[in-house]
Amino acid sequence: MKRLHLVTAILASVCATSSFAAQPNQTHFILHSVEGSQLQAGDALVANGAGEVALFRGNAFVATMHDPQDLVGTRAGAQAPIYITDAEGALVRGNIADYSGDLFVSSDAPEIVYYKKEFIDSKPHKAKPGGGGSSADMTSHGGTVLTSNHTVAIFWGTTWPGSTSDIVAGIDSFFGGWGGSHMAGDSTEYSGTNGQVTANSTYNGHTFDTIAVLSRALSMLAAVAEACKISNNNPIADAVYFIFTDTGAGHVSYCAWHSWGTCSNGAPIQVAYMPNITGIAGCDPGNNAGHSQGLAALANVTSHELSEAITDPRGAGWFDSSGAENGDKCAWSFPSTDQNFGGSTWHLQGEWSNAAYTAGTGYPNLSGQAGCLPR
Repeated sequence: MKRLHLVTAILASVCATSSFAAQPNQTHFILHSVEGSQLQAGDALVANGAGEVALFRGNAFVATMHDPQDLVGTRAGAQAPIYITDAEGALVRGNIADYSGDLFVSSDAPEIVYYKKEFIDSKPHKAKPGGGGSSADMTSHGGTVLTSNHTVAIFWGTTWPGSTSDIVAGIDSFFGGWGGSHMAGDSTEYSGTNGQVTANSTYNGHTFDTIAVLSRALSMLAAVAEACKISNNNPIADAVYFIFTDTGAGHVSYCAWHSWGTCSNGAPIQVAYMPNITGIAGCDPGNNAGHSQGLAALANVTSHELSEAITDPRGAGWFDSSGAENGDKCAWSFPSTDQNFGGSTWHLQGEWSNAAYTAGTGYPNLSGQAGCLPR
């Protein structure tokens, strides 16, 4: 991941157009972009010393953001990338000047959240629910993809070892069969600065961490710290570390999410948080395909998060103008047939294909856009 470098400056010309008083050591230019951040080289962040920051681009005011940790004023972000998130720590995409909610400055890589079924069903045309957004096609945002990938399952919690649940064995089968599957092949039209996505995927097995998980939802930092611990700070560069907890997240807004970060030695890592969603109606795919309800629900969102992590591993890959990734755009829209791989049958929602949409060969998402695969 590219690093973000800040320098101190005073923007006299900017101050004349803003109520923010540009004090020495409280204004910073962004010299280099960081993958997955809304901030661009040349942007100026002006801290007012009261927990707020004004973003200027080309000397034009863009937005006001909260900075509760005073990252800009104290230059605590000088040694780390800076991101713009919403109040829940989720990535904010699209034109932030038009964003209607509160914006926050964060040193954490944003969570790219997967919103629950009820929210999607009630508002299918909004960006976050993933009903297609305002733009049909996704575009590349200048970053990398996972041309091939490894997957690692981390079962975190005291109840996993010895459990009679089918979840551990089922997830092993799922990841073990993903490579070369129809689902894996649905993302191969996309490329990044490092090459073309392939259907190659290698499962590196699962590990148990029997330390009790906190009852609250994992933060991005907690997920990254867990994956870095399990990998001994030597993560596989193209791996996605899926953290399955035996506790629920205690949330009402998502079934799972994927994100990225760095270990303490600077090694980049991709993670996905998979809380226990057994019995959560908003995360139930409605067809267990012969599995327990908990495994069926996890497999469905795991497919979603893995496909998104492949095409947008670090926040600068493929998504549409509303910020919807390939999984978001086909969320809760299922093909007419189930998928068979890893020795099992899976009921999985589709993934978006620009090519299928252009050719009219996909099936429709919740917005009626015929770009979902597999058909």
